[in-house]
Amino acid sequence: MKLDWVFLRLVGLYAIVVAFLILYPISTVVDAEALRSIVAGGLLSLFHLLFGYITVESGFDKKSTTFLKIVLGGMVVRLFLMAGIVFVMLKSFQFDPLSLMLSLLFYYVMNLVLEIYLLQRKVSVNHQL
Repeated sequence: MKLDWVFLRLVGLYAIVVAFLILYPISTVVDAEALRSIVAGGLLSLFHLLFGYITVESGFDKKSTTFLKIVLGGMVVRLFLMAGIVFVMLKSFQFDPLSLMLSLLFYYVMNLVLEIYLLQRKVSVNHQL
C-alpha cells in the first residue's frame, strides 16, 4: 500500500488548525470534563478517518466490486468499532455524553469532507492516467 503523503499532511494540518481555532476558545468556556470529552471525540473521529483512509488506499487499485466490498465493509467495521468505543468511553470512563457526542458529530462531518476529497482526488488522478 502506497501512502498518500499529501493527504496525510492535509489531515495533520487540519487537526492542528482545528485544535487551535476550536479547542482553545472552547476551553475558556467549558469545564475540564467537557473539554476532555471534546478532545476524545476529536481523536476518535481522527482514528475513524485514518482507518477509512487505509481501506480506501488498500482497495483503490482493485476491481470496482472488490473496492466497494473493501470500502463498504470497512465502513461497517468502523461504525461498529466506533460505537463500541463510544459505549466503553461513556460507561467505563464517564465522559460527558453531550460533549462527546456533539464533538464526535462535528469532527465526523469535517472528516467526512476530507474522506470525500480523498476519493474525488484519487478518481480524478486515476482518470488522467
